[in-house]
Amino acid sequence: MAIAHNVGHFEIPADRTDDLKRFYSSLFGWQFEKGQTEDYWMIKNAGISGGLAPRENPEQMPTMFVAVESIDDYINKAQQLGAKVVKNKQEIDAGYYAVMEDTQKNTFGIWQDK
Repeated sequence: MAIAHNVGHFEIPADRTDDLKRFYSSLFGWQFEKGQTEDYWMIKNAGISGGLAPRENPEQMPTMFVAVESIDDYINKAQQLGAKVVKNKQEIDAGYYAVMEDTQKNTFGIWQDK
């Protein structure tokens, strides 16, 4: 079954997730619920799926996640096109994700539903 490759999720890196939750809650009225990984917070009402994640490096920017049919195929395809793996395939209850870096050092995520 082919999917549309829509952007389906975004992540905002945070140095202090509690402070950023307060900021976005006050600014946009976003509501948060605990995610599956440590200090990860799902945004419940941002239009599309979104989350706050602990910052992994000082240069980290927000990451969009594109839905794909096969995460393994798209990791390979991206690498063949010159992308680098930033975070290799990870599994959570709903599916699999990976974070890549394009040929101009922009990060993007890919997501496969289970």
